[in-house]
Amino acid sequence: MLIVTKKTDEILKEKNLSHYKLSKLIKKNESYINHIFRGEQPFSKNVIKKLLPILEVSKEEFQGWILSDKYSSEVLKLAIETKKGFQFKRKSILTVKIDMLLQERNMSRTALAKQITYSQSGLNRMITGKINMSGFVLEKISNILDISQNEILSWVLADKYTLQTLETAYSCKNLAS
Repeated sequence: MLIVTKKTDEILKEKNLSHYKLSKLIKKNESYINHIFRGEQPFSKNVIKKLLPILEVSKEEFQGWILSDKYSSEVLKLAIETKKGFQFKRKSILTVKIDMLLQERNMSRTALAKQITYSQSGLNRMITGKINMSGFVLEKISNILDISQNEILSWVLADKYTLQTLETAYSCKNLAS
């Protein structure tokens, strides 16, 4: 069972709420609610926003539950360590780390784009966090820069989520193990 489902169901049970009643409270179809809690569909921002006051949990905690289902303990731990150790508060971790690796290899983003046979503008948008990094690009960058995919994923997560969310995800993951 997914951690987000387990945690949510525990709270719903305490509040004497079923998925049906929950669906009525957030004005969504019960079938849709069941699909998201089985992991068949992602949680939309709108659904999360409606769930939080009912569950009486913070956005960070709820997102942590979702992340704990999506990522390994290793990726989550690396993201926490990276976030804690990153000295530039207003810069993207992914951008800084990739650019440092490129600089060490005397390589430009243009050269990297050519090596992975991907458009330079698309790659730049991924490196700067404007769009999500595809699995294909992640794998190619990992191979060319000789760094694990988990490490790169941890930079993406560290940029996208708060330290509290990452720590919640990591602790949930370890409690479930």
